[in-house]
Amino acid sequence: MRIFIDGILADALAQVRAAGVSVYTFAIHFDHESHALSVCVDTIEKSRSTVASINVYNSRYFHKAVASGDLKGASLWQANIGRSLSLGDFHLVNVARRDLPTDIEVSSEFFVCLVQALVSIESEVAAISTAPEALVFCCSGMENEVEYCWALA
Repeated sequence: MRIFIDGILADALAQVRAAGVSVYTFAIHFDHESHALSVCVDTIEKSRSTVASINVYNSRYFHKAVASGDLKGASLWQANIGRSLSLGDFHLVNVARRDLPTDIEVSSEFFVCLVQALVSIESEVAAISTAPEALVFCCSGMENEVEYCWALA
């Protein structure tokens, strides 16, 4: 299992280097619906643009809810004060995507391997980031597309 995961990460790193992308967010993504594994990479510029779009959209509904006195509704439309974790909106989506072999069971052990594999390449990813102090890593989990997020230690 780890060899399969490491191979995808190595392929993704090579593609990101070749694209000349400065990494801001680096995510390994397990697609629960198609049983595939891939990497998604975002830049600071793309993340900021996505956050701005989300905030413009949410603001409309926030203000409508506030105008009608619906604070519970307003709480559903808060501003994003951080970065985009919407993998489908990342600068590079599904880098080095591969279907999961049938002999790999999607279990808690699988997700532990995903996180451990990504942790093992932190320094390689940091080397292709112009702002490693702002770099964030993300990994899918059993329940969510983005379940684990961390920064460099």
